[in-house]
Amino acid sequence: MPEPSLLYLSEADVARVALPPDSAREAVAATFAAHHATRAGVKPKLSLEIAPGHSFQSMCAASAEAGVAINKWLGIAPLVAGSTGASIHAMVALNDYRSGRLLAVMDGNLLTAIRTAAMSALAARHLASPSPETIAFIGCGLQAHSHLAALHALYPGLRRVRAISRTPRSADALVSAAAARGLQAAASSDPAAVIAESDLVVTTVPMHAGFRPFLDPAWLRPGSFAAAVDVGRSWMAPGLAALDIRATDDRSQAGELAKALGLGDPAPFHADLAELASGAVRGRTDPRQRAMFVFRGFALGDLAVAARIYESARSAGIGTVLAR
Repeated sequence: MPEPSLLYLSEADVARVALPPDSAREAVAATFAAHHATRAGVKPKLSLEIAPGHSFQSMCAASAEAGVAINKWLGIAPLVAGSTGASIHAMVALNDYRSGRLLAVMDGNLLTAIRTAAMSALAARHLASPSPETIAFIGCGLQAHSHLAALHALYPGLRRVRAISRTPRSADALVSAAAARGLQAAASSDPAAVIAESDLVVTTVPMHAGFRPFLDPAWLRPGSFAAAVDVGRSWMAPGLAALDIRATDDRSQAGELAKALGLGDPAPFHADLAELASGAVRGRTDPRQRAMFVFRGFALGDLAVAARIYESARSAGIGTVLAR
């Protein structure tokens, strides 16, 4: 008897699903909270490093509660000068937890942007001021756009956006996207000034040969929150230890991340997302605390968002059914 068909979701299909940022954040929160209680099967990111900014990575997770397992495969390479293409190329395989059957294969680029922003928003909900007004973006690519959507959904009272990018066209595109949301937006070339005036800071700076950290954590104002989506590479290590709260996505890979950031061991992070989402660890306890979420990449976030996208696509009849 032939195997049941599987669903293919292109990047355009994932975009058509139009998963609301709040829905993505809620899915991530529920999955991480359950992970703290039941310890879903998740492995730290496996990375084959070729050169600075050039690697191949595999990320897998399985959740009995969600009823699915995933594996995400990524190829990452530096962009050629003048190129406007993507530097990260990802695909996700989604399997049924109990039978092991492959349910879907979906493009992972947009999915990655959605899940990363959802994880940052979840961290912000616990670690940021409840009423931020100004957000700064250092790096203005796809991740910046997804974070703008996720954080504006979480904080509808946001008023101002500041954008800094090596590519003026990228900064202008983010400014236009923010203005379309009714926000006061402007590009800048002064990261110190922009960070000092912002309640939220999102850094998404890509790796390249000869890269050096150029952002000083001392620029963060009291009460501010930073999402270091770029694995913290753009931040100068000596100042990170002085932050009041440091969080990451999962403690299982925190030691490796801490060493890469120059934080040392043991326990350089005050909390991870599972601890925050479950309430096992309190978030911000003082309005003047400066907090940073250092993103490493954890497959549980991919699982939460991929499962929600798959179910929404099936319900809406989106995607291409492939014969087995």
